[in-house]
Amino acid sequence: MKPYYKFAFYFSFLILLFSFFSCSPNPSKVSVNGTFLEVTAAADSLPQNAEAVAILAEYRQRVIDVQAPVLGTASCDIDRGRPEGLMNNFEADVLRSAGDAANGKPVDVAIANYGGIRNLWLKGDITVGDVYRVFPFENCLALATLTGEQLTSLFQSIARAGGHPISGAALVITPDGELVTCDVQGHPVNPTAHYRIATLDYLVEGNDGMDAFREATDVAVYPELTIRSLVTARIEALTAAGKPIAPVLDGRITLIDLP
Repeated sequence: MKPYYKFAFYFSFLILLFSFFSCSPNPSKVSVNGTFLEVTAAADSLPQNAEAVAILAEYRQRVIDVQAPVLGTASCDIDRGRPEGLMNNFEADVLRSAGDAANGKPVDVAIANYGGIRNLWLKGDITVGDVYRVFPFENCLALATLTGEQLTSLFQSIARAGGHPISGAALVITPDGELVTCDVQGHPVNPTAHYRIATLDYLVEGNDGMDAFREATDVAVYPELTIRSLVTARIEALTAAGKPIAPVLDGRITLIDLP
């Protein structure tokens, strides 16, 4: 069971709404104090409201029915990692393939973000629900063009973060976040060349420390191609071909200590 998370519930906005929509011509001031409620396993022993439980049961079953279908099989546990991880590589490769198709020709690099991966797949069956748990957001494919200088700046951001999912590039970084070398398609980055990047709409806006994307040109966003749908399609294609999901670590981001 995963750790419980703490939630703070503040109800002040309800009072404000009530006051705003009140029929009283002379609303009066009220004071409201919020309180911090720690949600732990102890909550499981609290009395349950039978009516609420019945309502939830109906929707819970609907969710179970949607999440239950098996899409494919993982050959091993697949988790994210830094500087490189199996889930990182799988997602980035999916983005790169989707970018090739949307671009009409191969893109140079694919870049996703470590924080967008929210769970792992254990060895064995991968269900629809498993895909949702790993990729719960509605992030979608985006294409952008960067100069080599801008791309190097982006790689420097990835180095400072300790690593993000990438495909089509190879970085050497230090433990303290310094970019040592960066190659694209086996060649050093040319500062004056232009590179086509497959990424996510969230990142192409410059989020998650990837400021260099704010200087991108020829940006195209594909709302219908969410990362979850792309990952699902890749799993289904591998399954149809009789193959498991089996990403590998291949040295896309190497960590070294400089003398």
